[in-house]
Amino acid sequence: MQTKINKISDVEFDLEITATADDLSEDLEKVIRAQRGRTTMKGFRPGHVPLSLVKKVYGKSLAYGVAEDTVQKTYKTRVLEADDYEVLGQPTITDLSYEYEGDLRAVVRFGIRPRFKLMDLSKTKINRLIHEVTVEEVEKEIDAMRARHAELIPDDGPITGESFIIVDMQRMDGESGTPLVGKKQEDVSILLSDENVLPQLKDGVIGKKAGESVTVSLPAPEGEEGNRTYEIELKEVKRRELPELDEELIEQISNDKFSDLEAFQAEIRRQLEAGWKRRATELFESDAISSAIDLHDFQIPESVIEMYLDAYVRDAKSQSGGELPQNFDEAHFRKIRRDEAERQARWMFIRDHIIETCSLKLTDEEHDAFFERTADDGLPAETMKKYYQAVPNMMEQLDQRLLSEKVFAWIAEQVEVEEMGLEAYQEAVKNGDDA
Repeated sequence: MQTKINKISDVEFDLEITATADDLSEDLEKVIRAQRGRTTMKGFRPGHVPLSLVKKVYGKSLAYGVAEDTVQKTYKTRVLEADDYEVLGQPTITDLSYEYEGDLRAVVRFGIRPRFKLMDLSKTKINRLIHEVTVEEVEKEIDAMRARHAELIPDDGPITGESFIIVDMQRMDGESGTPLVGKKQEDVSILLSDENVLPQLKDGVIGKKAGESVTVSLPAPEGEEGNRTYEIELKEVKRRELPELDEELIEQISNDKFSDLEAFQAEIRRQLEAGWKRRATELFESDAISSAIDLHDFQIPESVIEMYLDAYVRDAKSQSGGELPQNFDEAHFRKIRRDEAERQARWMFIRDHIIETCSLKLTDEEHDAFFERTADDGLPAETMKKYYQAVPNMMEQLDQRLLSEKVFAWIAEQVEVEEMGLEAYQEAVKNGDDA
């Protein structure tokens, strides 16, 4: 048997395998003899069927199994165990030529970790959002909490952006305008002030009254192009009447943690400030990733892109209850998510390169600090630590999370960071000056 590794690009190689029929004969003879021991045929004692007959009946399928096994074993010994390549993702057999009792030729393509120079980030500017929570924001948040305990009062309309509605939604054929059988959802409750309500739906019903119907066009689910048309029957319209913010309500919405209004407002402010801090961190990290990706141009192995696309498909399957929808076009789904997969892969390599180049490591003290700052009254730091250590992969996931924090901290030291208030930040994003 002969093998040869051909360089296709800086990140992809082909392992070419050629084996003669004689090369495969010994392994084929072994599997045929093993099959003989399992074979029962009328007129012969178990395990004593003539080899020639076993070969005639099972030889071809067994031979293809030997060919595939030969390719896998050769790839393992020639590539994986040789330590000459840092292989990433799953290899792909791009060519396989084999006929029973003939010669074998196979080509296995595999990807490796790209090698590239870490670029200078000192001339890169990244905006950082700084936001001080206002009294109005605290009041708005408390009003939202009051709204969850509001009484729903029947309303003659017209519907406003704050209305609560109950509707029937009948999906229609986009071309003929006829109802699709079995595609009707009845008594759907919708609070129009909910930020997750589709704007097309909200705009379509505002100004209408109970008893009326309206036709709206809504975006199709992810993985499906175009829009879907629905006829919406407005069955009920209600308005919310907020309860008085007294001591009893404060205790109720705070789960008995607070009864004093000022203390409750202070807690809401603390929560909002923590939320804005998280948001600012996420925005900064997103801009840091985009800036790093834009500066680093290198080849990505196809095997890694496919690895991310496989993960997207698994996520879609999980969100659909374990099975992809019947009309799910996986090929199209992978096509439209390809750029995202490539960007995610590129960032992974840049992040790993920063960790390696800067020798970023974690200490036990940093682990302990994480458990201390994330612990609460119900779950002390030491209990959290033991839980993480007991659950498979959780410590590894934590390590990657903490290493990412170190990477972003390193990037923040390299780039020019401009702090901006909310309005200035939004204006910068609008003008494309967000990184």
